Amino acid sequence: MSLELVQIFVLIFPPALCAGLALWIRPPWKVIGLSLVPGVVMGSLNLLGDMLAYYQGWWHYPFTSANHAPLTFYLATALFYGAGIMGLVGWWARKRFGMRGGVILLVVFPLWGILRDFGGSALYNQTQTMIVWGEGLVPVFADFLLWASAGAAGFFTMAGLEKWQNRSVK
Repeated sequence: MSLELVQIFVLIFPPALCAGLALWIRPPWKVIGLSLVPGVVMGSLNLLGDMLAYYQGWWHYPFTSANHAPLTFYLATALFYGAGIMGLVGWWARKRFGMRGGVILLVVFPLWGILRDFGGSALYNQTQTMIVWGEGLVPVFADFLLWASAGAAGFFTMAGLEKWQNRSVK
């Protein structure tokens, strides 16, 4: 698949998934709007994490000469993982299961992230065309920390926005 097709895919698929999550969870419109803020937080942290990884030699994207992936990739992260998962699903998990649901989400999210990154690399990276990983366990640990910290930042941003409203968003 060419890079242009991948970029078109990431501009269509994540917003559709986020909309699907909103239809499934059925949050108030205010929650949908608020969920965009954790999206911006997570997309920004993902960009900064990729730049750090590039300079540390943990991973890089061979299809670009920049120190990060194309910006459309971070838009996809913001919409699906930030707004969709940590915004909407995080709101739903806290509403339905209390903080226990949020803790489960915070534990599962980085595990999913490293499974996605390294599993996707194993499937599509036969020719080192998607992500080129550095040697050793440090890139694995760094990837896990990036997923965990960005996920926690998105989750707690959404929780903080709810409290900022002076009442829980219901």
